[in-house]
Amino acid sequence: MYRKVSLLLLLVISLCFPVKAQQRDRSAVEVKVGNLSATPLGINITLQDVNSSEQIQMVIGFAEGQSIAQALGNRKAPRPMTHDLFKTFLDRNGWQVRKVLIRELSAGTFLADLTVEHNGEEQIYDARPSDAMAIGLRYNAKIYVSKEVFEQQKQQEEKPEELQRSAPKTRKL
Repeated sequence: MYRKVSLLLLLVISLCFPVKAQQRDRSAVEVKVGNLSATPLGINITLQDVNSSEQIQMVIGFAEGQSIAQALGNRKAPRPMTHDLFKTFLDRNGWQVRKVLIRELSAGTFLADLTVEHNGEEQIYDARPSDAMAIGLRYNAKIYVSKEVFEQQKQQEEKPEELQRSAPKTRKL
């Protein structure tokens, strides 16, 4: 009896994890890479909601920006870059990238999930959004952004104005 209850409990717990991942997807919108532009700090990437004018922006590293640009243009480097190597590894082992989900904005840092599939088995890996997009674009995988991320970025964009208006006056020495 104890063994049956334990097995049933294990089954219920294991089914809860995919449900949690699916719930994240329902609150996400599909985006396309709209623009890549160089800044002194890195590459500014714009992700545009495919069904509205909403967009988010993030700054990523130069190497990741170059990798994303190459994937968007279907161009190959003379030697494999890290994301190309990772794609080769996935391909040789029968895995496919299904989607990228930018799920959270925490303390100014974007967090993402890279979803891969092999023989009906789906696995989700925590990843930097820039790496997840660079790999996902090589598979023509869809990119999603959580609605909460859009809201969080709007709030962060509003805060500097509020801080500037309420900033204390400082004395010049």
